[in-house]
Amino acid sequence: MHNVFKLAAVAALCSTAIAAHAELTLDANLELDTTYTNAVDAPASNARESDLGMGGRVEFNVGAKATNGDAFVAARASLLLKKDGDTGMDDMWVQFGNAGMDLKLGRFEAYDLFPVGKDTVVEYAGYTPYQANMLRGRKGRDVAHGALGVNAAPGLRFELGLVYSKDEGEARGIRPAVGYTTGPLTLRAGVESVKVVGSDASTENGIGLSVGYALSKDSNINVNFAKKEDDKTIGINAIIGAAGIGLIHGKGATSADKVTTVYAAYSLPLFGVKGATITPALSYSKGGTGTDDQVAVRARINYAF
Repeated sequence: MHNVFKLAAVAALCSTAIAAHAELTLDANLELDTTYTNAVDAPASNARESDLGMGGRVEFNVGAKATNGDAFVAARASLLLKKDGDTGMDDMWVQFGNAGMDLKLGRFEAYDLFPVGKDTVVEYAGYTPYQANMLRGRKGRDVAHGALGVNAAPGLRFELGLVYSKDEGEARGIRPAVGYTTGPLTLRAGVESVKVVGSDASTENGIGLSVGYALSKDSNINVNFAKKEDDKTIGINAIIGAAGIGLIHGKGATSADKVTTVYAAYSLPLFGVKGATITPALSYSKGGTGTDDQVAVRARINYAF
């Protein structure tokens, strides 16, 4: 029944776009992962057994955009049909404004302050490092998310994200971010602050900084830094054509809260069929005190149709 409702919502967006004479886009793709991870002995609840499993989903996307002079209204919905029989929504948002300013509301990902490159598989040994993404988005059903964007100058964009959640108590968040691109160079910086109100009142603040450089049309490198209270993370990654490699190092307040992870992936065409690739990928992670190393190997098949 949930599938019927979600498919009906996508169909409704299509019919609305056609009626409004909007520019309509439709596409779909399959992603299938076969993954092996080794057993890891780690503190608290981060221990895991070895596993060989297969997961994936089919994604249906519909988007629409209509303009009236300098003004525009755009929308997008992404329905996920998962291998385990479950369904979900990836994106579902509406955005409206003009060339100078716009507002985005719904379920989406805000500005990326810690781009990780070709992260086909990245598994962490015990401790998950902070990556300036507490308020980036795509949260639960009880989360209200909006982002005000301002194109202040050529290549310069400011984004103010606001989040309200009642998933685990009442929480409010703010996430100002700015990005500047000139030629092959891209600079990103932002702050995020979450305040939980009520009996478990608390505040968490974090920052993210990133420098990216485009080596060519399909090759780039990123250097990232993120900090939240006692958690600090640095990352460097590169995409060179079909290949990607990266390193993420994070540490927290204790000797157990420490991890260094390297990852790599390479995409190959699948029998020369347009839109079909297979990507072997590897992730190796060394944890902190009392944590075994984590190894993950994945073969991902993508097919856009």
